Amino acid sequence: MNEVYSFILEYLILRRAWGLGYLPFSNFKKIIEYALGIRNIYYIRKIFIHLRNKGFFIRKKNFKRSYLYKFVGPKQASAPVVSVKF
Repeated sequence: MNEVYSFILEYLILRRAWGLGYLPFSNFKKIIEYALGIRNIYYIRKIFIHLRNKGFFIRKKNFKRSYLYKFVGPKQASAPVVSVKF
């Protein structure tokens, strides 16, 4: 499972997802679903929650009872992609 976490993390970094701003979970679900080619919501949410708990996402309360999430990328856009160990 660690390979999946690092693959999604590298995919989000290569896609420069920090520039997308605050998005609902459904948008990140579609990105993860596309990258992995799986449609099981249980596994997608598990991957997302794991990355959120590791501090790769910022959570912001929405007007309704939901949250918006923002991917936190590297400080500099030109920084090399570094493998993250879990």
